[in-house]
Amino acid sequence: MSIPTAYATLSNATPGRPYILSITPLPSSSHLILRHPSSDLTIVDNQTLQAVDKFAGGHDGNVMDIKADGAVWSGAKDAAVVRWDERSRRPATKLKGACSDLT
Repeated sequence: MSIPTAYATLSNATPGRPYILSITPLPSSSHLILRHPSSDLTIVDNQTLQAVDKFAGGHDGNVMDIKADGAVWSGAKDAAVVRWDERSRRPATKLKGACSDLT
């Protein structure tokens, strides 16, 4: 029976965030977007895992999903979809409203 080998890992706390729900690469940089049970998204360096910024002010409810493919989009429990401005880290476009039954 062999003993498992332990590998060194990086670990950094994200203040005020209990846990990470998803990790998404930020297309235009070497950063990652962390989704927490929160209305904001944390941006971290992909090598050091240190928080460098955040996307904030776009949602009133917890973010449920992120799409980052050329542009960064997020959808939240507040029924809003936000396209984020990567330079200012603020909402560039916000779509909000209830969906109706199309049948």
